Amino acid sequence: MTVAMLRGRFDLAREAAGVAKSEFQMRDLRAKAGTDKAESSGDIMQAKDQLGHTTVVMTEQYIRNRKGKKVSPTK
Repeated sequence: MTVAMLRGRFDLAREAAGVAKSEFQMRDLRAKAGTDKAESSGDIMQAKDQLGHTTVVMTEQYIRNRKGKKVSPTK
């Protein structure tokens, strides 16, 4: 898959979801991955390693504060 193909599919998916380009961009996935890792492991150092940062300070800039309470899906 080329970069252009990935970009096109991402844009189509975002459009289908009704999310404005200014609200969610491909680079936001990196911050989400770091946030998810820090939250699931309870350790920002694991997020730092996953993101390839050399300092925790940089990782802290990526980690997002979640809004609301995280819940599991119901059956």
